[in-house]
Amino acid sequence: MPDNPARWLDSYHRDGYVVVEDILDANTLQRLRRGIEKITADPESVPAHLKAHLDFERDFMKRRPGATELSVQDVGSALRNIMELPLFDPMFAELILYAPLLDVLQCLFGTPEFHFHNYKCIIKAPRVSSKFVWHRDLPYLNHSTPNLLTAMLCLDPMTPENGATVVLPSTHRIDHAHVSAADMDIPETELPDVPRVTVTCPAGAAVLFHVNIIHGGGANRSDMPRRNVIGIWAGPDTYPVTAARYAYQGLMPRSANPARQRQVLRTFPHLFASTPDKRK
Repeated sequence: MPDNPARWLDSYHRDGYVVVEDILDANTLQRLRRGIEKITADPESVPAHLKAHLDFERDFMKRRPGATELSVQDVGSALRNIMELPLFDPMFAELILYAPLLDVLQCLFGTPEFHFHNYKCIIKAPRVSSKFVWHRDLPYLNHSTPNLLTAMLCLDPMTPENGATVVLPSTHRIDHAHVSAADMDIPETELPDVPRVTVTCPAGAAVLFHVNIIHGGGANRSDMPRRNVIGIWAGPDTYPVTAARYAYQGLMPRSANPARQRQVLRTFPHLFASTPDKRK
């Protein structure tokens, strides 16, 4: 992974997003792909307690009639979204500690005192996925401040053909008080008059963006999937304001606080077997 913190910060503050290539090493990329494929190969057989975290394309079509030209029969059992990834396989929980990503997050937050919110996987299945509406992420997250980042780990190349994310640069510059539930689905006619950028990058890259940036994405009608593991991370003094909580929410993998360090050690003891905990 190229080490270029100055570029990361410049792109993030100016445009509201940054692309960092080669963040996933080859082994990690393959393991994540296999983990997602294990779920998508036969989602109907997923245990009931986990199936509740699956969002099928057919269900989305029922929620938004007319959102796609395809029929329920066309999309079959294709998945659109897998929530609570850490519950499906320990590797997704351990991804919370993935050092190359943490390096970039620490740079963008400007501190090691940031914390984990959740991991999910957005899937644009070949030939059948629907498009994603224009939106900001912040209204979904319900936090006390907008100091949050969305970190998108690309398991496949992102291309215009397979529904790459499209961003509206600089739209992250908006007062917190002016973001509302209406920003979860912004009509085309109400988009600001700014250039649109289709984010293209190879598999293994990370796309990190401020939760206030407006973004969306087209449908995937190609033969190639577009799968992104999405992590939400929160900066200091940024807290949830609803009752919803996610698996491992609140872990602070880079914190200098001994209590927080102890929390991470005891959450993943097998990863620190050779590191004695002197703070017991």
